[in-house]
Amino acid sequence: MTAEYLSLLLADGRLPTGAHTQSAGVEPALRHGMRVEEVPAYLRVRLATVTEVEAAAAVVAGRVWARRTTGAQGPRSGPVVDALREVDRAWRVRTLSDALREASDLLGRSYLRTAGAVWDLEPLTSAPGPWCRAVVVGVVAAEAGLDAEQTARLVAYEDVQTVVAAALKLEPFDPSLGVRWAADAAVGVEALVARVAETAEPADVPAHSAPLVEEWGQHHQTSERRLFRA
Repeated sequence: MTAEYLSLLLADGRLPTGAHTQSAGVEPALRHGMRVEEVPAYLRVRLATVTEVEAAAAVVAGRVWARRTTGAQGPRSGPVVDALREVDRAWRVRTLSDALREASDLLGRSYLRTAGAVWDLEPLTSAPGPWCRAVVVGVVAAEAGLDAEQTARLVAYEDVQTVVAAALKLEPFDPSLGVRWAADAAVGVEALVARVAETAEPADVPAHSAPLVEEWGQHHQTSERRLFRA
């Protein structure tokens, strides 16, 4: 399989990774007054903040996995797991909302279970969790042969599609408009890719935040009527 084919596979929202349970913050945003026609602006904000942080962390995790050393018994588990823990911590300290951290852990666990059926992801699969989604996606992308740019683009594209798909379910509109929004977001996606593709160390992961997105996520966690988990 080519890297291009694999990137399409990993970005497919129909994969059983639990992504269909997430709205990337769209549901709480709409509940707190965002209009559906503001979704393109919401996408731009995410691509410049929380999605960039996640994409950068995924890129670093991919680099860690790609350069892991191999001994007689295969990949040395201690060093690579410790290094991935550093990436995981770097993402967590940049994500203030425990609701968003828990949602990411859920996706990471599901993604790891699904991808582990296709690729040999030891020692990650046997290491005690939780692992944030960024780390798991970065590892899977590296194992699948994706480079840093492809990994960042995968994270950003998946976020865009999650937002658009969730908005369509929550506030039905002409689906062709959603396609246009996703196409228009390509500029922001490629700008994100250019910013994070060279990220090499956990300390280099940007510390951008979107306070309203995180606040809405916290409120959504305790909502008694919700379609999506986050």
